[in-house]
Amino acid sequence: MSVLARQSLALLSLFVLATGCSSGSDAGDIAFESVFSPSTEDSVWTATGEAIDDGLLCPAATGVLQGFEDENGVARTRDDLGSLFGAGEPFVSVSVDSMTCDDGSGEFTLRFINEVDPSRSDGTTIIASTWTITGGSGYDTTSGEGNAEESGTAFQGTGTVTKE
Repeated sequence: MSVLARQSLALLSLFVLATGCSSGSDAGDIAFESVFSPSTEDSVWTATGEAIDDGLLCPAATGVLQGFEDENGVARTRDDLGSLFGAGEPFVSVSVDSMTCDDGSGEFTLRFINEVDPSRSDGTTIIASTWTITGGSGYDTTSGEGNAEESGTAFQGTGTVTKE
């Protein structure tokens, strides 16, 4: 094999390796807002950031509240929450939303883990909130986590989304 042919083959191999290794990021930052309707329990989710730009998660989704849990994943009813609020002691409540991407690319589960203090006199009972995402159809290897803040009927979140 000539020197020129070997050099061409070596360059071609390097090109194939370089393009094969640049398949995009598997983790990215995200910022989102989830606005919910207390009357219908539906929510509208919009997101931006590196995770969206890299296709790790869809930029917009519609959600349906699936229910509430405690910090150990045990289901809670509305009556349970009413009793906890009535007791006036801090507790943790997890809301579970099933999200369907508006672009048809898939579904995922969004959980807000809220530290609640019903004794606060200023009307804001959620004192801290985090979130997690677990994948569903189309996003089965996607996960995410971060912090959120509540304002009225919306949560604003920031964090990281990862695809395995």
